[in-house]
Amino acid sequence: MARQTTQAAKTDKGGRSKSRPSLSLTKALGLIILIEGLALGFKFYDDRQRLISAKQVEAHREALAISERVNGHIKTVEQTLRLGFQAGWTPQQTGRAHPDLESVVSMADALTATDGSRLRRAGETASQLLAQNRLAGLTTEGDVIIVFDPSASGPRFGLVPAPDWLPEARGNRKFTLLSAQAEGAELSGPGQLTACSRLTNADLSVCVRNSFPTVSRAELLSLLIYGLLLLGPALAILGLFRMFERRRIESETFEGEATRAGRILKTVLNQAKAGFWSWNTKTNQIWISNEAAELLGRETAFDLSVDEFLRFVHDDHVESLKQALRTMQERGFISQVFASQDKSTWLDMRAKPDEHTGAINGILQDVTATKVAVARTRQAENRLRTALEGFSGPVALWDARKRLIYWNRAFVRVFGLEPTVRAGMGYDTVMLSQATNIIDRRPSIEDDHTEIVKIRDGTWFKIVERSTKSGGMLTVGLDVSSDVRNEVELTKQQGRLRKLVAELERSETRTAELTRHLKLEKQRAERSANSKNAFLANMSHELRTPLNAINGFSEILVGELYGPLGDDRYKEYAQDILDSGKHLLDMITDLLDMAKIDAGKMTVDLHPIDIVDPVDAAIRMIRRKAEEKNISLKLAANSNLPLVEADHRAIRQMILNLVSNAIKFTDEGGEVRVTVDQKDKELRVAVRDNGIGIPPDALPRLGEPFEQVSDTRDRNYDGTGLGLALTKSFAEMHGGRLTIASEQGRGTQVSFYLPVPAHQQSASTSAA
Repeated sequence: MARQTTQAAKTDKGGRSKSRPSLSLTKALGLIILIEGLALGFKFYDDRQRLISAKQVEAHREALAISERVNGHIKTVEQTLRLGFQAGWTPQQTGRAHPDLESVVSMADALTATDGSRLRRAGETASQLLAQNRLAGLTTEGDVIIVFDPSASGPRFGLVPAPDWLPEARGNRKFTLLSAQAEGAELSGPGQLTACSRLTNADLSVCVRNSFPTVSRAELLSLLIYGLLLLGPALAILGLFRMFERRRIESETFEGEATRAGRILKTVLNQAKAGFWSWNTKTNQIWISNEAAELLGRETAFDLSVDEFLRFVHDDHVESLKQALRTMQERGFISQVFASQDKSTWLDMRAKPDEHTGAINGILQDVTATKVAVARTRQAENRLRTALEGFSGPVALWDARKRLIYWNRAFVRVFGLEPTVRAGMGYDTVMLSQATNIIDRRPSIEDDHTEIVKIRDGTWFKIVERSTKSGGMLTVGLDVSSDVRNEVELTKQQGRLRKLVAELERSETRTAELTRHLKLEKQRAERSANSKNAFLANMSHELRTPLNAINGFSEILVGELYGPLGDDRYKEYAQDILDSGKHLLDMITDLLDMAKIDAGKMTVDLHPIDIVDPVDAAIRMIRRKAEEKNISLKLAANSNLPLVEADHRAIRQMILNLVSNAIKFTDEGGEVRVTVDQKDKELRVAVRDNGIGIPPDALPRLGEPFEQVSDTRDRNYDGTGLGLALTKSFAEMHGGRLTIASEQGRGTQVSFYLPVPAHQQSASTSAA
């Protein structure tokens, strides 16, 4: 019955069958266009997402690479701040040591600056970073601030303009440094994609902002094709073909750009001598990239356990690296420098956890060059300090702004600066402090930058100031007390001479014999006065003081205390200058000693001594000179010799003069023998050589000042002839005598005798 009712419903009133109307062509075409439009819409959406994904990946990769580079810059700046503190540099000195640093400021100076100033705001930012245990951050002006806290002298921070570390904008890409706290507020809006990478142990993120139009050209083309598809299936099929072909080309282009980016990244890593490493804390396996493997002496990337990785580390650094790995999770980062097993390479290991995977990803970088540079800098500073402390007079070095950089102990002692002197003090402040220890000043006739001062203990110093190539200044003080005393003595002698001349002129009534006698005395006195006048004038500060400076600076050049000189001839010339200066200074010293003896100003400090002690000391001092001529130098001393009343320094000088003469007049391969024995009531010290000998007619003249065997200008042996005269004078001042015996062509023996005290004579007789 139901089937009948249904069948009836399928027929009309006329009894004809009623069929469903077929779809019209227009509707079919519309349906096809609709389906094709939906397909094109889905394709448009897919292309859009692919484009966005590709740009996002590219931005993240670029942000990561730039963040690693900025991390490296921050690390080098922090190392510079650390080096400056360890070396005792001022913040200004430290700022000049790194090319990126705009300035280095102490926290104390920054927090005391004017409210609202750039320096004050930078100090407040640095304080916040220290409280957060962050190494770097961003100031309100957009400068990168790197904080260093040595704890000993208070925190310091350096300022670097942020654009200096970022690439310039390229096309639609812009690069910015943002505070990690403000990162969310600075992200992109419509038509922009921004990828950021957080920096290790810093309140900073590197962001790459990529701008693109709301509808790209490719997308407009797709919409056009969509419109054409609405006009007909043929155009739709043609449009789809073109769309698929374009998609294929874009895919190939994207793959090519990805390959090129990989090559660029590899090149950057090779140039920086760095590579990637990753630590899976769950499996305790460390993956090493190809670049990092080369740093460890391997050819390709590999996986290894933590213990296996530690085998590449020098034994001295294994425990510190273990500790850094253990505490990495707590600190949120790792930054550790260690040496390779053979200590030929120094590596900086840095990383931070991946928030998504939990793995530890980071960079392994070769920092051997930095380590070597730091070591050389420290060696240079140590050489400079050694040179300054080895100089007997006060020395101070100032920078271009006349702030104190280095000084020696003599500078503090001479000018009484012990309680107040410190690095960074201004020149005027130091001068004001040292003025309390200066009781007299005299201008120098040399130049406006030289003066002579007298300190409280009566010592006179010549203060010389000279500019350095770097724009600084060097202050050197030389002891000229003896020169000042000689000038005073010369003035007195000239006064006495004038009185003597006046006395002679008033004695016109004396006899002819007296007149002749006085005339001779006058002539002798005038010759003596003229000689002393010429001597003291030439041996004053016009000669001795410059020679001391020449010798001091020549020693610095020979020792290359400020670095290599370049050509070896410069060092040879400097040594020649030093040798000549020492020779001249010895001559001047001999001349001064002889002048003192003639004037009766020379004294000897007599004490009971063992005569062998100063003799042996002198031989040790001059032995090198004998070895240079391959001359055998021997000492023979009898045992149980009595003590004598003598001046230790004078005896040593006598031996130096005699042995030096013996070496001078003995050919290479010869022999010089020093004998110490007792002759009756005298001790004898004899110096014998097998040299050229002395002609018999010249023996009577020897021992007098300025007398030598030959007076010709082409003689083979230099000298003034004062050595033997000084030795004779010293022997006579001890109550002794000097004898000379020589045979030409066979050698010479010079002996001096010193009297043995009466109580020592009996003692020596008993001992014998």
